Amino acid sequence: MCADGGKSLGSTEKPDGTPLYGIGEVSATTGISAFTIRYYDKCGFFPNLHRDRRGVRKFSNDDVGQLHLVEALRKSGLSIEGIQYFVRLCRRGDAARTERLSILRAQETVLEYQRDELDESLKRLHSATVDLEATGSSEQADML
Repeated sequence: MCADGGKSLGSTEKPDGTPLYGIGEVSATTGISAFTIRYYDKCGFFPNLHRDRRGVRKFSNDDVGQLHLVEALRKSGLSIEGIQYFVRLCRRGDAARTERLSILRAQETVLEYQRDELDESLKRLHSATVDLEATGSSEQADML
């Protein structure tokens, strides 16, 4: 798998002793809705996802780690198709390591740029708040 598992949740196990978790447990632990997790599964983001004999999804620690990575990629603005491509690269292993690193670095850059823009917006709002509080009048509101 492409992401490490992170902390253990504790539920059922595979025959080899690997812990498995239901979608409700994963949702409660990660804060990602069950609906979103099911959608991500339908998109193919968990190619090694285990299902019990009734077809119920069972997530390993690696799957939960993959979910966190997928969510980070989505929040960075990477498209569903882009994440599907990234997952395919993960399945290729070391042969696609350089390309995966390139994608991750590009998304880091996107987020850093967005953070800088948000920081600048926050400074401007803070400055406007301070100015408005200092004047005690509606002069600053007239700027808009």
